[in-house]
Amino acid sequence: MTRTTWAEVPTTVRRALEEALGDQVEEAASQPGGFSSGSADRLVLRSGRRVFAKSVSRSRNAGTHELHRREAMVVRGLPASVSAPRVVATVEQDGWVVVAFEDVDGRHPGPEDTTLVLDALAGLPRITEASLLPRLSNELTPDSTSWERLSEAGVTGELEPWTTAHLDQLRDASAQLPGAAAGEHLVHLDCRADNFLLDASSRVWLVDWPWASVGAPWFDSVTYLLDVLVRDPRSDVEGHLLHDSLREVPPEAVDAVLAGLAGSWTEAMQTPAPADMPTLRDFQRREAAAALGWLRRRWA
Repeated sequence: MTRTTWAEVPTTVRRALEEALGDQVEEAASQPGGFSSGSADRLVLRSGRRVFAKSVSRSRNAGTHELHRREAMVVRGLPASVSAPRVVATVEQDGWVVVAFEDVDGRHPGPEDTTLVLDALAGLPRITEASLLPRLSNELTPDSTSWERLSEAGVTGELEPWTTAHLDQLRDASAQLPGAAAGEHLVHLDCRADNFLLDASSRVWLVDWPWASVGAPWFDSVTYLLDVLVRDPRSDVEGHLLHDSLREVPPEAVDAVLAGLAGSWTEAMQTPAPADMPTLRDFQRREAAAALGWLRRRWA
């Protein structure tokens, strides 16, 4: 995947962002990671201020265009206690959307930082007022029936033998996903290492919020542990389930998350990746393999 660079964003759009910021861009450094073909740049302004800006053209990726708009709305509504960079400017012009955030000088966490990340996720607040965010249970309902659709489509014979042999168990576990994920807490719903930043004081920042919803307070932590396993297959993810925020989560609820997500990713892999997101299917393949491998050990 080749990201759009800041220099490739139309001049009129770049100028509009500068007007919104009340400052001029002096330097732009494109940031790797993620799946979007849009731009993701750390911008240094003439005043010395720094911002992080992401942009995309609707004509190039209408889905990402809408996600950027949604993320700006979500972040503006986050409770003050949430450690997330805030929106400083948005621009919609000539079919483009640009969202600029506070810039956080930090690094992505490694496996050795897992407890620090779990501590931060445990602090995501309960949503006590009416929210425009969707319910996690509703968001995950399609995932809960992926194995059933795969079976009906007759593609299960192409799966590895363990998966085929445990298809009924995977289907039954997945069916529990919507109920298991129900809750009243803020959920990020995309907890991978590249969506976290650790600053010099070890404060954990959570970025990329377009999928935010309301659900079980432990859901993000389980999915983050899955990402840890993808990055380091030797990680003791079962040991991390003893974290204070996870020790009381029913084992069958963890199984439901792993089975449901594995089914969703396996189903997605039956079709080609979007043209401007060519690495997406490889990511899904690795995540599905890690989830199934973890279940294989849990069910042994």
